[in-house]
Amino acid sequence: MPLDTNIVHYLLHHPETLKTITIDTSWFTVKSCREFIQFLLTEPGPYRNWIELQRRFQAAYPLAFEANEWQELEKPVDNETIFQDSLRTLHFWSVQEQVQDAAQAYFKLPSADNLALLQQVSSQLAELNQPKLPTRSIKEHGTDLRQALETRQPSGIKTFINVDQVLNGGLRGGVLWTIGARPGIGKSAFAINLIQRALEYQPELNIDLFSLEMTATDNYQRTVALQTGVAVGKFTDPAFKLNDAEKQQVRTTIKQLDHQHLQLHDKLLILPQIVKVIRDHAQRATTGNYIAVIDYLQIISLDRITARHDRRQEIETITRELKLLTNELNIPIILFSQLNRELEKRVDRTPQLADLRESGSIEQDSNIVSFLYPISTEEEHKTSRHVNLIFRKNRAGRLTELNFIFEPEQMHFTPQFIEQTNVTVGDGQLTMQQDVIPPEIKH
Repeated sequence: MPLDTNIVHYLLHHPETLKTITIDTSWFTVKSCREFIQFLLTEPGPYRNWIELQRRFQAAYPLAFEANEWQELEKPVDNETIFQDSLRTLHFWSVQEQVQDAAQAYFKLPSADNLALLQQVSSQLAELNQPKLPTRSIKEHGTDLRQALETRQPSGIKTFINVDQVLNGGLRGGVLWTIGARPGIGKSAFAINLIQRALEYQPELNIDLFSLEMTATDNYQRTVALQTGVAVGKFTDPAFKLNDAEKQQVRTTIKQLDHQHLQLHDKLLILPQIVKVIRDHAQRATTGNYIAVIDYLQIISLDRITARHDRRQEIETITRELKLLTNELNIPIILFSQLNRELEKRVDRTPQLADLRESGSIEQDSNIVSFLYPISTEEEHKTSRHVNLIFRKNRAGRLTELNFIFEPEQMHFTPQFIEQTNVTVGDGQLTMQQDVIPPEIKH
């Protein structure tokens, strides 16, 4: 529909909107639309429904619209964004025409009055040409929630079932999830597991993995090890160390990975480069089909040459930029982080928020903060380890602790069984999810 008709179409079904907008008949070039707006300004209602409005308008202007035009106008319409954009554009075009007329008048007669008129309409045009503020109105939020009451909302990006439960259905846009761990615990392997789990649920998902410690080749081989069960150490010389059956498994997995929308980055070390890639790829992906994973925070810098005189301040800038990016693009970002060495000196090595290296802003800017840690020092050296994921901050759900079995050779994390437990909150009890730790290894 033309802009004039778009506006009339919406106002026919939502005449009460006239009370909240500025509109003028002079903006309209289509005669029938101009007559409808004039009628509505003169007779604002209220109307029981659009049929009553149509009947009363036709009584006043019986020849305004043809029968086929009414057939289009009678179709339901609820997209207020299109209506507002059409109204703004029509107003802009009208003022733009006034500017042209005023400029011609001043050119013919450069008087003070003509100059004042030209300046006035030029100012109006400049104001209309300003970009719309990103802040949405309270009415727009209400419209979204009203629609959500009637329509199932898309679930978040799913990974492990126990993680999805803690995040109330999965990882959603606008979330910065920081996962802290000491070196050697398996945070890079956990990143690969999260990615591959997500791709199992959503094969169309677009993912960027920024690995600033491991090479892209290392991460690719780790992904193949995860998918095939072939020990990752064998990929140092696969032609010699893999048997025929394993080689066939690897070939099959390579074909499957060829179809994934996964980018493995290992040469992007400064924040502007990372942000540019995230913004470009997220804008090309559809809503809910993009995620960025960064491994890990402490290796990122703001530029290549600036000396790190105040690393804490630099970290604050990085985490704030990443958080703002999740809001701007409505995407989730998973950010891995190292922990302070002070953790090693404690008897109880269960990580706390204060253990985040160069803390402060990391905790503040993250929607979710969790930690990977072995449940005992003995577990760190086993071929099959019990590694917990404890949630210390979670705006998306509850605080809890999840148990995984980690097999380093295969890069594989397996979630354990889940039981319901009660955790004291204030004066009451809150049902929480807590993973089972086998009693024989719980210290």
